Amino acid sequence: MPFLYFMDNREREKILFQFVCEELSADNSGHDHLHAMRVVTNARLLLEKEGGDESIIIAACYLHDCIDKKLFENLPLQKEKIIRLLQSLDYTKEQQDTILYIMENISFSSGKSKDLTNINARIVCDADRLDAIGAIGIIRTIEFGASRGRKFYNQDEVNKSDVSSYSKETTLAHFYDKLLLLKDLMFTDTAKRIAEKRSAFMVSFLDEFYEEVKE
Repeated sequence: MPFLYFMDNREREKILFQFVCEELSADNSGHDHLHAMRVVTNARLLLEKEGGDESIIIAACYLHDCIDKKLFENLPLQKEKIIRLLQSLDYTKEQQDTILYIMENISFSSGKSKDLTNINARIVCDADRLDAIGAIGIIRTIEFGASRGRKFYNQDEVNKSDVSSYSKETTLAHFYDKLLLLKDLMFTDTAKRIAEKRSAFMVSFLDEFYEEVKE
C-alpha cells in the first residue's frame, strides 16, 4: 500500500507566507506582507468567535492582494501563479475556486462585497477592512497616498470645512470616501465591535488634525 502524505495547515501557511513575501514585500503602499500578516491575525480572532473554514480563510487572507489591480498589471499571470501555488499545497479544485472567489470579491472598490453571503468570504472581508481603519489604517492611508504622490490635504479645502468638496487627489478625502464608512459595512458582530473602537480613534485623529491646521 503506497504511503500517502497530506500537508498540514502549518506547512501550508509557511509556504503561503513565503509566497506573499516574494510578491509583496517590496510594496510601499500599505499592501505589503506585514499587512497580509495582520489580516491573518484579524481573521483568527473572527474565526474563534464566528466559525468558518480555517484552511480557506487563512489562504485567502494571505493571498488577497496578490491579484489586486492597484498592485499588479498582469492579473491573469498572477491568477495562474496562485492556482499553481494552491495546487502544490493540495487544495482541491473546489477549495481553489472558493479562495479565488473570495479574493476577487472582497474589495471595497469593486462594489461586489455587499453581496457576500458565505461566512468564509465575510470573515476575510472583515479581517481586511479592520486593517484599513484605526491607527494602522491611518498609517496605511498615508503610505498609499505618498506612494501615489498625493498631498495629504489642501489648506483652502480644510478652511471651507465642507468634506464633500475635498479633492479626490488628497489623502484626506479617502477618510470620508471609505475609511469612516467601513464600521457600518462589517459583516460579523465581532468585527463590528472592533471597528467601532478603531473608527472612533480615526475621528479623534481628524479632530486633532483640524485643530492643528486651522488658520
